[in-house]
Amino acid sequence: MCGIVAAVAATGHLPPDGIDPAVRTLTHRGPDGSGTWRSPDGRALLGHTRLAVIDLDGGRQPMHTTDGAYHLVANAEFYGYQAIRRDLRRRGHLLASRSDSEIALHLYAERGAAALPLLRGEFAFAIWDQPRGELFAARDRFGIKPLYYTRHAGRIYLASEIKALLALGVPARWDSAALAEHLVVCQPADRTLFADIRQVPPGCWLRTDGRDVRLGSYWDLDLPAVAELPSGGDRGRHLAALREAVMDAVQVRMRADVPVAYHLSGGMDSGTIVAVAARSRPPATFTVRFDGDAFDEGEQARRSAIRAGAVHTEIPISGSEFAGHVEAVVAHGEMIQENSHGIARLRQAELIRAHGYRVVLAGEGGDEMFAGYPQSRVDLARTRGGGAGFAADRDRLTAAGAEHLTGIVDRLGFLPAWILDRYLSVGAAVRPLLRPAFAAQFATARPCGDLIDAAHDQLRGRSAFHQSSYLFAKTWLCNYLLAAERLDMAHALEVRLPFLDHQLLAVVKWTPLPWYAEGGGSKPLLRDAMGDLLAPELAAGTKRGFQAPPAVTDDATLRRLRQIVAEDTVETLPFFAPERVRALVARLADLPPARRVGYERVVQLVTGVLLMTTTFGMRS
Repeated sequence: MCGIVAAVAATGHLPPDGIDPAVRTLTHRGPDGSGTWRSPDGRALLGHTRLAVIDLDGGRQPMHTTDGAYHLVANAEFYGYQAIRRDLRRRGHLLASRSDSEIALHLYAERGAAALPLLRGEFAFAIWDQPRGELFAARDRFGIKPLYYTRHAGRIYLASEIKALLALGVPARWDSAALAEHLVVCQPADRTLFADIRQVPPGCWLRTDGRDVRLGSYWDLDLPAVAELPSGGDRGRHLAALREAVMDAVQVRMRADVPVAYHLSGGMDSGTIVAVAARSRPPATFTVRFDGDAFDEGEQARRSAIRAGAVHTEIPISGSEFAGHVEAVVAHGEMIQENSHGIARLRQAELIRAHGYRVVLAGEGGDEMFAGYPQSRVDLARTRGGGAGFAADRDRLTAAGAEHLTGIVDRLGFLPAWILDRYLSVGAAVRPLLRPAFAAQFATARPCGDLIDAAHDQLRGRSAFHQSSYLFAKTWLCNYLLAAERLDMAHALEVRLPFLDHQLLAVVKWTPLPWYAEGGGSKPLLRDAMGDLLAPELAAGTKRGFQAPPAVTDDATLRRLRQIVAEDTVETLPFFAPERVRALVARLADLPPARRVGYERVVQLVTGVLLMTTTFGMRS
């Protein structure tokens, strides 16, 4: 993967070095080279920093069609690109490289936005369309790759990371409404926590002539309506189709011109990917080891590695390391962290890269695809129970002081379990710490409101389980969980996610709802489709997901968090009451580590807001 930057002016001439500061800011994403290009009329600038993975010698960017009409920068891995290249050549296209990225350039030249359904993978790219005098940009279906844009000084800027936009003089200011929605549930997929800096939503494209910005969708989840969904059938045949789709999603992502490695925890998702990869060659696996037994999955991972014949490496991470990385994880992630997973992920990426790898396959998306979260199973059980318990959702919200979320119940007929869980564990905990004015904004936030309006056709007639899954994918998945991409790319490590594959989803989504839970345990669909490849304890479906030790249980890290809230920043922001925040963190120091765990998310949220303010110079 790589880093991309683009600038477009409606009129006038952009200086040739107009995006150089942004390109330099993205060097960590692409340490293998960089390039810029300026349109002949001076209205467009494209910049690129390269992580060389495919066609190491010939894949430099920006790329251009031979007639000079179209020009591309891409942060992408396109799978199945070899067949598309052959078809393009048969149709007379002159390809200048062996790169996968070049197919997007020529498909766009041939078909425009209609090319997007032909692309499979993780991507964000921008093409200057000289004949139309417009920039065209697009983001992958699930939002794995980031793509931010803003309007500043009469120009439209796009970039892979927000810090690249800030390097061009874009002011860093808090979007207090987005922050309020994030604290309640999550900000919308087209927003960020930075005022006036937007995202191209997953599965969408953008066009701009430097004056106007237009967005459109080329793909959506399209989960089946209840009336379309089968209630039963040949489960064995369905499992066989799932198995084939999972194996294909893994195998296409193993293609690279550099060595490929694999995350391996003690869970079923990464274990499945490693087991599939092992059918082709002995995989190189990496496992994070934590102090103590409560969070460490090293032994389970080791057994999976032995079964796969892997070359296995353990990455020890001590809780005492967390204190030295609380600033770095916010700076690289450009996001508030809510636990110590991000620190573990950042260190993991650093150490895998130090072992010489640029590409890793990982298991994110397995829980989303196969109903692995406890909240997903709650929604599934309630759906299968004919909606039993839905009538109590309004009462639960009233009891929790979250009447402003009853609008979701009114419009959907229920409250997704993950939204209720997030509010009870985060929103309700942080609310007493808010200043009065921001507390009022918090109390009137409408998280998911605009999304429910816009996605009416995608939600109408769907089961509660599928409606909940849709809202989760469009908010929390792309806006928080997939922010790990920035932590991986801080060390120029490309992480590919086989379970977030639209061709796999096309099979999974037609699963009869009872089959998601048939046989019990976690993710029985995945277990029954792939179980013969897995170590016995994984096939039993008893393992939990990856979790890092809470930062607040480490005395050194807690001291660092106390230092952060003691600084003047909390006084200058309109969000938190300083005396309440300091009193909370001070109380934790008097508690034994085991009793601090329940405060982890709220402390991380508050300190994350303060660190984002100081790191990026954000104003309120």
